[in-house]
Amino acid sequence: MAITGVSQEQYAHYLSNGGTLVFQLEANDIEPGSGFEKSALISPFLDTGFELKPPPLIESPSDAAQLLLRGESWLRVVVFTYRRGGSIVYKRVAAGRYEATVSSPSNG
Repeated sequence: MAITGVSQEQYAHYLSNGGTLVFQLEANDIEPGSGFEKSALISPFLDTGFELKPPPLIESPSDAAQLLLRGESWLRVVVFTYRRGGSIVYKRVAAGRYEATVSSPSNG
């Protein structure tokens, strides 16, 4: 996992307060096996920006809480963002590398 583009402070602030951040990550961090890159619905938008459906597991408050407590760093961002009604827009920046702009309502 090679998630970059933000400091630990920015990451912690986002998970506490929301807002907008831009992460750099590998295709496998988005989806193991990078199957989304071959999807006929997504592949035309790899270079311009696309969203993926949030994982159904985050709909359960107890499951979401466990993922936030025990999940790896990118999974925590995904859960936090979608549970707060936010969005994640992915855009390919190089072969196998993506920019993910995460946005969620701010706390103030």
